[in-house]
Amino acid sequence: MSRAAHAAGRVELPAIAVGGGLAGAAFALELARNGKRVIVLERTAEPHHKVCGEFLSAEAHALLQAFGLPLRAFDAPPITRFRLAHGQRQATAALPFPAAAVSRLRLDQLLLDAAERAGARVLRGVRVTGIAPDGEALCVRSGERTWRAAAVALATGKWSLRGLSAPRGAMVGFKLHLDAPRAATALREIVQLAFFRGGYVGAALVEDGILSLAWVMQAHQVRAVGADWALQRAYLVRQAPAAGDLLDRARPLFARPLATAAIPYGFLRAGVIAPALYPVGDQLAVVPSFTGDGMAIALYSGMAAARAVLQRQHAADYQRALIAPLRRQFWLAGGLDRLLANSFACPLMVAAARRFPSLVSKLAAATRLTMSAEIAALLRPCAQG
Repeated sequence: MSRAAHAAGRVELPAIAVGGGLAGAAFALELARNGKRVIVLERTAEPHHKVCGEFLSAEAHALLQAFGLPLRAFDAPPITRFRLAHGQRQATAALPFPAAAVSRLRLDQLLLDAAERAGARVLRGVRVTGIAPDGEALCVRSGERTWRAAAVALATGKWSLRGLSAPRGAMVGFKLHLDAPRAATALREIVQLAFFRGGYVGAALVEDGILSLAWVMQAHQVRAVGADWALQRAYLVRQAPAAGDLLDRARPLFARPLATAAIPYGFLRAGVIAPALYPVGDQLAVVPSFTGDGMAIALYSGMAAARAVLQRQHAADYQRALIAPLRRQFWLAGGLDRLLANSFACPLMVAAARRFPSLVSKLAAATRLTMSAEIAALLRPCAQG
């Protein structure tokens, strides 16, 4: 390929998603269905589970529907109510939006399959080791292999490339699927969040009636308790009875819980890495898990980054447009996180929520994506630059 051909613009470089999770798959799918060449580089060789609460909010529903993936494609049980618990205290209220839960194993793969059908190229087992500028393009390296890209989505989730890492947080996240007979009744159309000293545990039913249990703990607590499931289970049963009840006669479906450390809750990447490098998902923003908004933000940021590429928008403008409306949501979520983590404030909040169930609904609504206008704009046909 001659330099003259490149200079004349006759060769179109592909866009690349570094990571094939929700954000990377959404980025690739949106570009492919708009006729853009795009490659997904995914470091795992096979579909796999990820540490995630697996809760799909109304905003996530709207985005999946726009991608041609309605909820019936996932066989996801509906969720209409929210249960908040601390110790023996519980409060239940209606969710202010339709919701569901689906495993990341199924959701990620269906999105990648849709991206491939639209024309994206998905390469598995590719561990990216670096991204570097190359004129107006970017070079993506994996060992001795290199791809030149016109634009790159940094979609590595909680795993960061060297030199592009997010700050390290104090929380450790776990996730486990279980065959849990008691959960089938106790969690019918309910998502449950139980707080305990130094952490919280979320529970919901995903496809096939499987209990999805996700919890976060401070790192020093993990060191004190131990990461083994038997030890973690005993701790959860003692500290969070609402979760412990679900675990009676429950059978783990993984050999051990999945785990991820140093989660940087509240992180918003304001700094621009490169003009054509678009951070998406957890590489752009990490909302506290109890909000259940992480998957919606991942899908939204992937689609928004793709639209920015199609419209030849600088990464700085893309980041500014997404981060501005997220700041209020993150501020509210951070304040609630601190209150719910307080051993005195949390039981008072649960007691108040039990007396005034609408309070739970209002808190759930207050920590949602505040992007309805922007989402509506994204769902309209795109005008390419």
